[in-house]
Amino acid sequence: MLCLLFEFPAGRYHATPWGHHVNEGLVEWPPSPWRIIRALLATGYTKLGWEQVPDDMRALVEVLAASLPTYRLPPATLGHSRHYMPIKGLNKHRIQNTSLVIDAFLHPHAPLGVVWPVELDALQQSLASRLLDRLSYLGRAESRVKARLVSRDAVPAGSEVSIQPQDADDEPVRLLAPLPTDEYHAWRYSAPDAPEDLLAALQVETTWLQQHNWSAPPGSREVIYWRPIGVLSPRSVIRSVRGVETTSADTALFALATDRQRDVLPQMERALPTMALFRRALLSKLGDPESPGFCPELAGKDEVGRPLRDGHRHAHFIPLSLDPRNRGRIDHVLVHAPMGFGPDARRALTRLRRTVAKGIDEIAVTLVGTGCLSSFRSISGDPIPELGRSTTWESRTPFIPPRFLKLRGKDSLEGQVRAELRARRLPDLAVAPTVARPTDQDDAGLQARRFRHFVRTRQDRAAPRPPPGLFHLTLTFQKPVDGPLCLGWGCHFGLGLFGVVDKR
Repeated sequence: MLCLLFEFPAGRYHATPWGHHVNEGLVEWPPSPWRIIRALLATGYTKLGWEQVPDDMRALVEVLAASLPTYRLPPATLGHSRHYMPIKGLNKHRIQNTSLVIDAFLHPHAPLGVVWPVELDALQQSLASRLLDRLSYLGRAESRVKARLVSRDAVPAGSEVSIQPQDADDEPVRLLAPLPTDEYHAWRYSAPDAPEDLLAALQVETTWLQQHNWSAPPGSREVIYWRPIGVLSPRSVIRSVRGVETTSADTALFALATDRQRDVLPQMERALPTMALFRRALLSKLGDPESPGFCPELAGKDEVGRPLRDGHRHAHFIPLSLDPRNRGRIDHVLVHAPMGFGPDARRALTRLRRTVAKGIDEIAVTLVGTGCLSSFRSISGDPIPELGRSTTWESRTPFIPPRFLKLRGKDSLEGQVRAELRARRLPDLAVAPTVARPTDQDDAGLQARRFRHFVRTRQDRAAPRPPPGLFHLTLTFQKPVDGPLCLGWGCHFGLGLFGVVDKR
């Protein structure tokens, strides 16, 4: 049994799957058998000074090609960076043209184990050990790696990936593997211009493939491996959130991005329709969103399709603008369900990849992390005002009373705010809500004027119409309150969102 261990000291693994463009943002995980064997051959040329492949290496390649390995995958996080590379020429605004390049990578949280079910003799074992000790990268040159042979007991625990599915939710992964030597010779009769043997086929360059019009490397075969669907779920949120507990998760954070400039992300003024479309995209990962009772924590309906009367404990879709360079645009979405996420909801959260918004055909959605709400209160040491703790809160998005307003009584503005707080079992107000006027010259008045531009209808014609009136409020409680604080009409779709008052 040949057991390999790969560690990534730089914390990143870059490798584009065969047949895909780099701008598709995909990462080949686990590394294909074809990639590993070619890396060993390249190491022999560059580190052991081979002029030609020795017989021991030829025998080692034939042994490895005769069978398929299994993998032990550690938890890992997917990520990417975007670069706008200058190209020749100016656009119509006399500005330098750029081309978008996506650099996708993966951050493994532990070593990768590869188990090859083969038996090596002493010379082959020694050669494999020397090559692995000198292997400096796997995939692209940025993927620094430390590799070594280990015993079967030293292979780290992880998610098993093989050609046999382990669970009904496992996802297929296409990897490239070499043909066994005897199959290669039989296949070569139908491809006389192919290299003379498997070893030569493993060493062909991309230019040779292009010149001879090969769509895949000669001597290769595509193998379907089955990878657990949760193996790429991140452990932490961005950089500073540690120890997210997925077993009692009630919160998920998503990052939004587009293939164009960042300023095309939806504006905060379109929070209501954008969050409604985000919810629709999430429900589509569960099945038919019109069927009642399929996921109460996300749908907000019971088993017969009636709205839940649970004190607003089902999912809130909260728009966030976390990038200081791009304030006013929705670049993250926080999904918070105080009742917690069940198995169906967690599965849908991991499957969501894209959503839409007005004027934007596709917005890429990346699950940054799931866990308990306390894990998300700060990012990189900076607190999120919408998730803070304070006695004083002010509107981030307009508060719309859930019922038509009256001058006094339970349907007055103050009466409806207090009723909203009682429904959520929150502390009562210490004083009446402070209402900012659009004519005021302070920050609250400026925000109140901006609230007039907020969209109050969804694209769904069957959706209920809001009562008239929208307000900028400052609430002062009798005791500190933890965020998120979402009140009023449309509170599950980004309206009525409050943030901690900045005391600076």
